[in-house]
Amino acid sequence: MIEAMEVLLKHWGEQCRHNGEAGGMSSPMATIMEWGGCAPRGTPGSRIILGAGAGPDSVAQEIGAALSEIARQDERGERLQRLAGLRYGDDPAPTWIMQMHELGYVAKAKQTYYDLVHSLHQRLLEVLTERADARKWLTTGRGGMPQSLLKVASKLRRAG
Repeated sequence: MIEAMEVLLKHWGEQCRHNGEAGGMSSPMATIMEWGGCAPRGTPGSRIILGAGAGPDSVAQEIGAALSEIARQDERGERLQRLAGLRYGDDPAPTWIMQMHELGYVAKAKQTYYDLVHSLHQRLLEVLTERADARKWLTTGRGGMPQSLLKVASKLRRAG
């Protein structure tokens, strides 16, 4: 297993569980229906939206996009994307035998499962590297200083 990819995938799973896979705010009609008219006004000024449908952060969105790209590559890529959803998206995660069964594998060897996880990590690293090279740098984190995803992964590992 590649530790940096493990950290990123755990972060992606947590973000998806807490914030959904896509952000979105309620529509004006939903607000009218919820409040029976116009919603009450609060203190003026901008607010930082945390959770509540704001969607995953930019790192988790990039991981999600990379997983989608892996799934589009071939049939094995589709299975690896499903493995990521099972292993990192569910809380608590199903046992490794249940995950293998869900993926359609009949092998009962634990090493086969870990080989699949390693394959997922390798492909994810390749796709993230290609995507980062295409844009050269992704702007994430604090301040205006650009950081690569691998640098973000190392910070997440230290913080987590």
